[in-house]
Amino acid sequence: MRTRALGLVLVTALLSTASCRTGNVLDLSPSSRLIQSTIARVLPSVAFIEVRARPGVLAGTSIPPGHPPPGSQGPPPPGSPGHPPGDIPPPPLPRGPIFEAGSGVLVTSDGYIITSSHVVQGASQVRVTLYDRRQFDARVVALDPSTDIAVVKIEGEGFPVAEMGRSDALKVGEWVLALGSPLGLLFTATTGIISGKGRSIGILEQPGAAMRAPPLENFLQTDAAINPGNSGGPLVDLRGRVVGINTAIATETGLFAGVGFAVPIDLARRVAQDLINFGFVRRPFLGVMAQDVTAVDTEIFRLPATRGAKVVQIVEGSPAARAGLELGDVIVGLDQREVESASDLQADLAELEPGSTVRVRVIRDGEESVVQIELGLLKTGGPPPPPAPEEIGGALRLGFSVVEEAGRVVVAAVSPYSAAARAGVRPGQVILSVNRREVRSLAEFVALVQSLPSDVILLIVQDPQLGRILIAYRLEALPPSPGG
Repeated sequence: MRTRALGLVLVTALLSTASCRTGNVLDLSPSSRLIQSTIARVLPSVAFIEVRARPGVLAGTSIPPGHPPPGSQGPPPPGSPGHPPGDIPPPPLPRGPIFEAGSGVLVTSDGYIITSSHVVQGASQVRVTLYDRRQFDARVVALDPSTDIAVVKIEGEGFPVAEMGRSDALKVGEWVLALGSPLGLLFTATTGIISGKGRSIGILEQPGAAMRAPPLENFLQTDAAINPGNSGGPLVDLRGRVVGINTAIATETGLFAGVGFAVPIDLARRVAQDLINFGFVRRPFLGVMAQDVTAVDTEIFRLPATRGAKVVQIVEGSPAARAGLELGDVIVGLDQREVESASDLQADLAELEPGSTVRVRVIRDGEESVVQIELGLLKTGGPPPPPAPEEIGGALRLGFSVVEEAGRVVVAAVSPYSAAARAGVRPGQVILSVNRREVRSLAEFVALVQSLPSDVILLIVQDPQLGRILIAYRLEALPPSPGG
């Protein structure tokens, strides 16, 4: 998605449906005891992921243009002590590193975690909190924006691992649970059903310099509540098997409105394995651009049904071009798979190996034929670029980042739900002193922070709404170094 995160386990109540035809209650919902045991089994493998990133690199695709990035620590909400009275807008925030948060799921006992690409894209620091409250510094292994899947790694052994399920076997109407940390409520569970499959909603990045394969959207749709902070968390069936990776919501407000989307685990698992083994994703290349078949197409191309993927572009020199595919051909099958739509074609291709030969069933001018095509190879995704030099180290421990602006040291972003945020540090505040030592430049601020005699800090800041205020808190504990 595009979601982000906060503190306690919430389990939604399931409503039972009743039939009065015979006077007996007919309970069509799964039992609460089954739900509880499933949640208890899966939550230990769920991760809360905090990210520090450069400005402008994290943006939730669930949020319409003009809305602020979800999960970012902005000005106090209306009605809070720090909010300006009336309709006075808050001052513009300085541009600087930002903090975001999402979720993930452990897939190996040695610390590999699947999450959403947009959660960690552009990250300069990543911190993972597990269900048992252990914290780890993490590194981004690799990410693939074309599928919105990434892999991060924490150091250690014996981590609890989620059981993988199969998304191709899911049926619309099956019960599922979405696990993660929405809206800052750490390790939350919500329930719903699979309400649709094979959804293409146009939220993933378009091809560009950093992505040489088209976006692959074949989302599961669910009415289990997904909110900012759920991105990267698992969607699981009632046996506790992961069937999807939560990624997006359809919304006018930025919050859950009844429709959420998840990357099917069959695709996410394959992408994650490639990212771990090769550092990029090996996608089979057919060389066509396809669209869904419409009722008009059915008449024009003399199709037996309104189904299939209509070829609207063929890449010159591609496997499809060499095999003789033509514009207007309608692909209705790959090997034994039926192709119902363009997203079906993409998803089915993703299950095949580059270099393999596939039997493509095509309808041309009302006649069906089979074409043998040897698939090519497209590489997409890869390791993240090295982070830019940081103005101060240990920002996740401090809980906020700063920039120098017009000779002042200004809070640029605050880590969501950190000790700094709880103590009252807000973006836009000017740092006047650290432990009663005046701050006149960024260099002085860095030196004072690095020379703190203990893990507590005392700040005096100039707040845009409240004036001079004093803030004191204990710094976040540093995770143990690997092996120590």
